[in-house]
Amino acid sequence: MRTIFTKAQIERLEQEFTQNKYIVGAARLQLAAELSLSETQVKVWFQNRRIKFRKSTAQDNSAEERSDTDSDSL
Repeated sequence: MRTIFTKAQIERLEQEFTQNKYIVGAARLQLAAELSLSETQVKVWFQNRRIKFRKSTAQDNSAEERSDTDSDSL
C-alpha cells in the first residue's frame, strides 16, 4: 500500500534529510512517532529520497560537464 504523506510530514522529513542523509535507530523511531508514521515508512522515505538526491546530483554534474565542453569549444 502506498503512503500519502501530508505536506507537514514531507516538510519535516525534508528538513531532517537536509541535516542527515541517513537516519537510524532512536532518531528514526523518534521522527516516526513525531509524524505519526511507522519506522518502515520513514526508512523507505529516506531510501527513496537518497535515490532522488543521487539522480539530481548526477544530472547536475552531467549538465555541468556539457557546459564545460561547450565553453571549451568556443
